[in-house]
Amino acid sequence: MNKRTIYIVLLVIAALAFSGCGKKADDAKSMEQLQSELGVPVRTSPVERTTYQQTLKYNASLSGIEESTTSAMVGDVITSIRFKVGDRVKKGDLVIKFPPNTPAAQYEQAQSAFNSISAIHDRMYRLKEQGAISQQDYDNVKTQFDVSKANLQSSEQMINVLAPISGVITDIMVNVSEKVFPGQPLFTVSSTNGYKAIIMVPESEISKVKEGTPVKATWEDISINGRITTSAMAMDPNRKAFRVEASFPGFNSKLSYGVTADIDIQILSKPNVIVVERHLLVKENGDSYVWLAKDDKAVRVPVTTGLTDQLAYEITSGLEEGDLLITQGIKSLTEGAKIRIIEGN
Repeated sequence: MNKRTIYIVLLVIAALAFSGCGKKADDAKSMEQLQSELGVPVRTSPVERTTYQQTLKYNASLSGIEESTTSAMVGDVITSIRFKVGDRVKKGDLVIKFPPNTPAAQYEQAQSAFNSISAIHDRMYRLKEQGAISQQDYDNVKTQFDVSKANLQSSEQMINVLAPISGVITDIMVNVSEKVFPGQPLFTVSSTNGYKAIIMVPESEISKVKEGTPVKATWEDISINGRITTSAMAMDPNRKAFRVEASFPGFNSKLSYGVTADIDIQILSKPNVIVVERHLLVKENGDSYVWLAKDDKAVRVPVTTGLTDQLAYEITSGLEEGDLLITQGIKSLTEGAKIRIIEGN
């Protein structure tokens, strides 16, 4: 390729590059003209009065408002488990069985002793009714009968483990044929008359939490409302926080015990105020402004703020109900700029 050909090729490349730059400038100019003619696209929301709330946010597991875990009284192999997790039980229902010949329970001996004294008791009672024996003779046998009956009941409780309260079985910690030891937890029953959450509140926030304070627990799209019921007087030295208990009445079949919920403790509530989210406020030289839509133009309005949780601000002056607050497109606005309100999401 000779020098003349190379020179022509370079001229062509330069011309194409210049043409591309010119096109981009024309496109940018067209966008400015479009916004000037049709207006900057924005979205708006009418200003309304609402209730300003400040909350403390935590996470906690939801359990039954009343909960009881039953432990083994003997060490032996489990022969049967009558229920599974999620089943409803009534107080006194048989849940877990141990062998009747479990040595520690001495059930068979207690059963034999009770059968013997029971027969004697029945015979002595008939004789007393006939006047054949004295009341004292009968009372002596009755005492032995009562003691034997109590021993049998105690032995039965060791091998036949009953539900301590009515509710739902929320956990079973053992399996059939598993050998357990005395004191080992077997199962947990939670009542179905409400939920409970244990919240660990740091020292910096405990002064804001009082008994009776409203609380909301949320799991997925389910929310339940309750109140603070107890608050510890002393800090837990291990967790460096105060133990606070919240109760939520009622039962929701879609809300299982054991789930971890978002907990909102409402520490302040002020009704009938105007509230603006933080990202809608423009701060400049220590002053606060918002953008309003008036007569198809953007107007920057100074506002005075009050209460805040750093996510939303109470507006004490500068806004009125019905004002059209610009919520999207703020960064493209200038004072008096023509705007075009876009409806929908």
